[in-house]
Amino acid sequence: MKRLFLLGGGGEIGSAIKEKFQSCGYEVISPRSRELDLSSLCAVEAYLGKFTGPVDALVYCAGYNNPAEMGRLSLQEIERTWHINTLSFAWIVSKLRPVFEQQKRGRILGISSLYGTISREGRAAYAMSKHAMNGLVQTMALELGPYGVLCNTLSPGFVLTKMTVKNNTPQTLAAFERKIPLGRLASTTDIAQVAYFLCSEQNTYLTGQDIVVDGGFMAGGFQHS
Repeated sequence: MKRLFLLGGGGEIGSAIKEKFQSCGYEVISPRSRELDLSSLCAVEAYLGKFTGPVDALVYCAGYNNPAEMGRLSLQEIERTWHINTLSFAWIVSKLRPVFEQQKRGRILGISSLYGTISREGRAAYAMSKHAMNGLVQTMALELGPYGVLCNTLSPGFVLTKMTVKNNTPQTLAAFERKIPLGRLASTTDIAQVAYFLCSEQNTYLTGQDIVVDGGFMAGGFQHS
């Protein structure tokens, strides 16, 4: 049985990814926050000390986003965002790299964001962390390609989740829908389907890429009033 190591499996997108992989026969290892605090590299280190391979796919879906404008954004919030969104991911990949090198196969996927390419008011900490994730994964693709490991990011557009509703007013959500060519926010299933493809054996040559799943928003639909 193939194994998926999934971080952030308790969130709505993460839960959809978990269900998709399980339905396709994967064993899913997905520690909850009480088992693994991704805001602490010490906690990550301790958890990985007990972790054993193999790992067919690693999906990092953990995320933290508490919008605040520069000048009102505390250092503590910046650090928490960086640790959860980027640094713990980098440390996990670093620690599991020998496993991937030894087995000479595998898939690594970081769930990024449109804000890994563009940004928006109040998203400084989040955008910095996701830009960094994209750069990290591109480097991983270069370093791990010779071992047969494919590394990508998946950048969802606006997904209908509790976090999206929390961080945006109903008027803003309606404006997003008008600016998305497909006319709706993504479902978590839309994201999980693409995540599975990128980590499956069907993906044989796609690596070092940021796959945007946004219903056409970035193609220019966002310009419409």
